[in-house]
Amino acid sequence: MRLKRLCQMLFLLAGLAPLAAGSARAETDIPTLKMDPALHEMLPEAIKKSGELTVATDAHYPPCEYFAEDGKTIIGFEPDVWNAMAQKLGIKVKPSSIDFSGIIPGVQSGRYNASFACLSDRLEREKTVTFIDFWYGAAAIYAPEANKTITEDPLTLCGLKTAVQVGIDFGDMVRDIFSKHCVANGKPPIEVSEFPSASQVLLALYAGRIDFALSDAAAVDDIQKKATQPIKVIESPLLPKIYLGAIVEKSNTQLADALFAALKAVYAEGVYDKIVDKWNLHLLKLDEPGINLASTRPIETPKP
Repeated sequence: MRLKRLCQMLFLLAGLAPLAAGSARAETDIPTLKMDPALHEMLPEAIKKSGELTVATDAHYPPCEYFAEDGKTIIGFEPDVWNAMAQKLGIKVKPSSIDFSGIIPGVQSGRYNASFACLSDRLEREKTVTFIDFWYGAAAIYAPEANKTITEDPLTLCGLKTAVQVGIDFGDMVRDIFSKHCVANGKPPIEVSEFPSASQVLLALYAGRIDFALSDAAAVDDIQKKATQPIKVIESPLLPKIYLGAIVEKSNTQLADALFAALKAVYAEGVYDKIVDKWNLHLLKLDEPGINLASTRPIETPKP
């Protein structure tokens, strides 16, 4: 059902070990695009006047977005996408890295025009923000290699302990899919803890306080390379596939339309494909972007 390595772990070692910023992929050139005056005119007047789009992100999740070696420049798959969109719109992007939990409130309040932060498009979120979706997310389980009891069978997770970062979807995924599957089969549910940061989740795993962790797919090679002990990545038939995208405040339809039009231009000029090639994210590539795809083009969710 799931292509091999589609469900791979998003690198979560923020604060544990620095990625080698300036890696070969991060230095790969992406073509500079020409401004399209018609797209520029679609922007809200305030953004046209300032010439910049304020973007909230959490720059601790390679390859989504992370800090370069200078500790200031934000690079990654999504920054490459937002920069290409900005070029078509004739503006600059002013990104700010903040705590993940503050991203949606920051967009809702108007403090930021938009957010790019590997955000999963969910029906509940679509009530307050508009999604411009342009790639997939896929979840994976990871656990110490030495733990031979955890397998691709979801029932091997029953009664175990896990942890997730506050504000991330995966706690609901464990409770609503995996634990329900356990209970339906006469087994105990999974015990879920929450931590403020992804690095704390990993520390809990390495210390043996939890048995496994769950998060987005994108860079399993990085996490396995940087882990303090051998880590295995496990596929499961209960792991769902989701849409990921940028967000704007729900009522700001003018900005949503402008960003979506710019994104389609980036696709049409072949730059999206080049960015996917650069970050080796072919299995997460979304061939046709869209607005609020969780509701307009829903993906069937695995049933517990």
